[in-house]
Amino acid sequence: MTIKPKVYIHRGEDWYPKYMGGGNLQYLESFAEVVTEGERAVPLEKAELVEHMKGARAILSLNGVGADEIDNEVLKAVGTVELIVISHWWGQLTDIDRKALNVKIIEGSNANTVAVAEWVLGAAIMGVRKIVDFHDELRGGSSWCEPRRPLGMMKGKTVGLVGMGRIGRYVSRLFNTLGCRVVAFDKYIDDTTLSGLGVARVGLDELFEYSDIISLHLPVTPSTTGLMGAEHFRKIKDGAVFINSARSALYDEAALVEELKKNRFTAYIDVFDEEPLPLDSPFRVLPNVTINPHIAGNNAEMFYRCGRESIDCLKAYFETGALNDAQFLFG
Repeated sequence: MTIKPKVYIHRGEDWYPKYMGGGNLQYLESFAEVVTEGERAVPLEKAELVEHMKGARAILSLNGVGADEIDNEVLKAVGTVELIVISHWWGQLTDIDRKALNVKIIEGSNANTVAVAEWVLGAAIMGVRKIVDFHDELRGGSSWCEPRRPLGMMKGKTVGLVGMGRIGRYVSRLFNTLGCRVVAFDKYIDDTTLSGLGVARVGLDELFEYSDIISLHLPVTPSTTGLMGAEHFRKIKDGAVFINSARSALYDEAALVEELKKNRFTAYIDVFDEEPLPLDSPFRVLPNVTINPHIAGNNAEMFYRCGRESIDCLKAYFETGALNDAQFLFG
């Protein structure tokens, strides 16, 4: 009789069924002994947590909810964990001493990356081709929405990406496929990697001044908070498309609003200083802005795929020792 490897699913509160529904739990149980807290919202006492994890070879961490309860002390007490697979990284488990504990930590899914990148590409195409504008004008009674033919195409457009992390890199591939010229501002990516992605390095001011499409992909850190302000928004070309699927803390939101009031360029914005977006927010009435409710990377299929792909990683590891193209975290 083959003994199944034990996997502990770290709690995700009411997020749990989003990741483990659709047959994902049954799929994991087909090759592993599974211990799960389900939708438990209250953290376990440390001794109880260790007991539940006893004998586990791997941990499936669904997201950042409550991840701090799994620490170096817990993992040392359990003593058998070889691998932690994170289905949807929310910044969890960054303090684990991987070397001392001989534990590998990987992010087992790219589903959120792909979801955000798809939204960005869709926003860019709608902005350049003015799909929503034409729709509104036709609904308003226009016959041909003139002038309509001076519009351009995606091919040949300059796309400026502010940030070249996982999402920025995936987005660059999509735009390169369409024949765009992709440039980026990122202080940390090396020239060889950037060149290999088919992306040219530019300064932030240059990016804002010359890009036809600008898309933000930086994390919020002390050095990126408030990085962009009125001086950058004033540089945006007339007719350009500004996209933010990252965080509003990256810029002065009030300064962006003031520049948008001039109706020089369009914006597709998914994130705001205050969420949900207040009913009296100027974003709700600006005619050149398309707004979404923080949904770029947030949909039912994304959660399901996060769960499924991370379970694929576990299966590959148990069967072959491979990490199945998963993404190592923290170096």
